[in-house]
Amino acid sequence: MPSEKYHKEYLEKQFPVELREQLRANALDPTRLPTYDYLNAKGFETRGLTRAVKRHYGDEKTLHEFLREQGFGYQKNSRWPTEHQETISLLNGYRESRSERNDDADTTLSTVESALRTVLRTAQDIHGTDNLLFFARYDTENEKYRRNKQTEAIIDRLKAEISGGATGNYVRYFREFYEYAKLRTRIDQNPVSQVEVHYDFDTRSETDVQPLTDKQIRTLWETLKQLPDRDVHAVSVKNLAKRHGLREWQVRMMVLVVLGIGVGPRSQEYIRTQCREDWVLDDDPYIDFPIRKNLPGQVPVLAHPELLDAFREYMEATQSDWNGKPFPSTTSESGSRCGNTLNNWLKALCEEAGVRLDDGNYPTLQNLRQTWHNQYHQILRKNKVQLQLVAEEQGTQDERQVKMSYRTEDEERKSIRTLATRDFEELLPFSELPDVMSEVIEVGEYFEEQADLSDFSGNKE
Repeated sequence: MPSEKYHKEYLEKQFPVELREQLRANALDPTRLPTYDYLNAKGFETRGLTRAVKRHYGDEKTLHEFLREQGFGYQKNSRWPTEHQETISLLNGYRESRSERNDDADTTLSTVESALRTVLRTAQDIHGTDNLLFFARYDTENEKYRRNKQTEAIIDRLKAEISGGATGNYVRYFREFYEYAKLRTRIDQNPVSQVEVHYDFDTRSETDVQPLTDKQIRTLWETLKQLPDRDVHAVSVKNLAKRHGLREWQVRMMVLVVLGIGVGPRSQEYIRTQCREDWVLDDDPYIDFPIRKNLPGQVPVLAHPELLDAFREYMEATQSDWNGKPFPSTTSESGSRCGNTLNNWLKALCEEAGVRLDDGNYPTLQNLRQTWHNQYHQILRKNKVQLQLVAEEQGTQDERQVKMSYRTEDEERKSIRTLATRDFEELLPFSELPDVMSEVIEVGEYFEEQADLSDFSGNKE
């Protein structure tokens, strides 16, 4: 018999038997996946066990993965990694509800299933329970706070282990599961709704987000153009002006609004984009987003590429150590101000302009993106109609054939931009650069003087 304590034969034959006996002695399901705390409390040294698992089965193997292979926790032939029947019933119901009421595609349903399986495994790993209703029920206020803290731990793990923007979708499905469940069983709270406000990723689907009206966009834009000439400012704007300078902050916000309405980045894309490398502002202006799920990577700039081009020159001229980010920061790891900061900036502008959503809250970057999203897809629909007319004229049954045969990606962007230009000129009237920019760069390179255009103050005849 090998002399080591946790040898391979022990791991495969003796350890599972001892663990099942211990679970039965504690009146627990003998197939339950135990937490590390439980194992240590019962005399199983998780540090030594973890080292032994890696030694015998490879560095990538974790103790929990080994235990699952021994029959603890969920079984791979089950749709849901849980033995809790009420949780299984509600998960199946939620899935079928999305299929029948949302008409979700099979690929979407597979994504929902994968996300909730990950949530279940995470809850089991961290808290030793495969009962999702546990986090939504409590009898005392102290229990409520503990459930919220436990839910935060699940989301923290998801955020740490899931790459890109997928975490927001995982958390959204997690929250929607409880919204479905609360109409069918006892739910004292939706624990995800309680804690998700503390995270900066997007957790709402685009259909849940309210776009701004044309009037709201014009109000924001005119307020922004007039900002330096206003005698009184909102407290939040005063505070930002003290930190950044009112005219400098005005420029940053004009860029933010143009990007939000005219390009539609996700929150993380404001942070990732590089003005020097990703902004192509020639006769066919677009921004290249290298990571952009289910959307084109090269998105046409539908509003004021000349302002973005001038801004890039302005930053080069005034910031000797500029890192190329549109909203640079010298203290953050990304080199950019975070989504929360940009949302606070937008909130300050909305407070100054008196613009609120239907629920009384101030708009966020998500609302700007949804405004772009609606506009962009409206343009695509117009474009499809035009393609169909061309197809009919050419005797081609399928307009997609016309698109594939006669349209390059460059031409498609130009077509979309052509359709959008007039709409955005009306929404965001603009004829000259802010003073702080025109003091350091040559205005004539970006704007031609035209007597019939409104001046920068936004006053109209």
